[in-house]
Amino acid sequence: MSETENKSGTKFIETHNLTDFSASEALHIPLIETDKLRTLLLNLNSGQKSPLCKMSIDVLYYVIEGEGELLVEDEQYTLHVGSMVIVPAETTRLISADISMRVLGVQVL
Repeated sequence: MSETENKSGTKFIETHNLTDFSASEALHIPLIETDKLRTLLLNLNSGQKSPLCKMSIDVLYYVIEGEGELLVEDEQYTLHVGSMVIVPAETTRLISADISMRVLGVQVL
């Protein structure tokens, strides 16, 4: 991962180079983790799904590339490039890729 930090503590991460995918499962790439923020890049090949999970805090998802579906509890949403969704805490969610996807996940702690 290409990450730089300047003297003020500003961090720069170039995510366009993080295009690795796993043949067997969704790939979670941690980007930044501080005491107030956690980010990751989720790369899914066509047909892959993220693990079903429930988070204790809200999570913002932003689709960088690809198309797929987001299942939140019993509701299903279509995702495509530019989709941004905030999933509330304590709700079960799952992301599945119809076309290989790269999704940024952000948690404000």
